[in-house]
Amino acid sequence: MKSPRNIPVKALLNADEFVEFDQECGAADVKHSSQLRTLAKAWIAEQKRKRQQSYPGRPGHGQNVALSLPGRVNYGASGQLRMRL
Repeated sequence: MKSPRNIPVKALLNADEFVEFDQECGAADVKHSSQLRTLAKAWIAEQKRKRQQSYPGRPGHGQNVALSLPGRVNYGASGQLRMRL
């Protein structure tokens, strides 16, 4: 029975998962290192995509407060220009 030789694989996969991973790599005729690199890049891209989706596309709270202060033009209240007194 084959066992993983490098620390990341030992940390991420148990013995049964490694056997499945080894069989899949053998069937696809790719090296373990290149397959792990591909999986890591895909995971990083997914994390980056999730972060970008969760980012609100609006100004921070401080900018909203500054627009609503008395005596300032409030562009955020509606689509037209208003003066707040």
